[in-house]
Parts: sequence; C-alpha cells; structure tokens
Amino acid sequence: MQIQKPILCPGAQCQDGAILLGIILPNQTIAYTDRRLKIDAHQAQQMRLHAVAPEKAFRFSAPCAQSGCQRWREGGCGGKCGALDDVLAAPLRKALPKCAIRSQCRWFLQSGAKACGVCRHIATDCAVLAEASN
Repeated sequence: MQIQKPILCPGAQCQDGAILLGIILPNQTIAYTDRRLKIDAHQAQQMRLHAVAPEKAFRFSAPCAQSGCQRWREGGCGGKCGALDDVLAAPLRKALPKCAIRSQCRWFLQSGAKACGVCRHIATDCAVLAEASN
C-alpha cells in the first residue's frame, strides 16, 4: 500500500515544519534550493526577529490548507488556489526551474508547467494576505 503524500503550498508562511523553497533576489525572482530544507520552530522564531519579514526574503512551502486558506477559491472540483490564478497571465518560461516539491506542489498539480513559469515571481507577503482578508 502506497502512502499518499500531502499536496504542498509553495506560498506558505515561515512556520515550524515549513520547507524553505528559495531566496527572493533583489529583482524579486526566486533562487530555488536544490533540496528540501525543513524549518523548525526555533529557526522560524529566529527569522521573525529580523526587521524584514521572512516571507519578504524567502519562499516557503507547507501542506496546502485548501479551504482553510484565505487565498482558496471554491468552485470546480472542490476548489483551487487563487494566488496562482492571479499571476498566470505572466509569460511562460521555456525551461522549468529545479524544484524540490514539484511532484506534490498544489500549483503544479493545478496548472502544470504554466504554474512553474510564474512561480518565481510570487512572494508570500503576510501583510498583503492580512489586508486581503479584511
């Protein structure tokens, strides 16, 4: 019997158990890590002590919360991630970047290579998320 792995959100917050996906570069693209680096509670706490929120400097991944996430949109076959839909109009990259979570990525499973083409242009900004929920 094969154990089903969780679908991962590539736009998660810095939290215990999150996977560090990459570093946000000055040009606002993502330099991806080539392996999975899990963040523990202590590391997440240390990252939060800096003047810049970790989500403005790094990209994180965690299990997709689906309807428990403010970016989730109901409809279709139960719903989908709205964050990805908001940026899919950007030009598609020809070669897919290396990615440690692609086989489990919510955005890749939802939209395939188109999601990978715009992924590096999305930064998780908690301030923007908080404003959207108000």
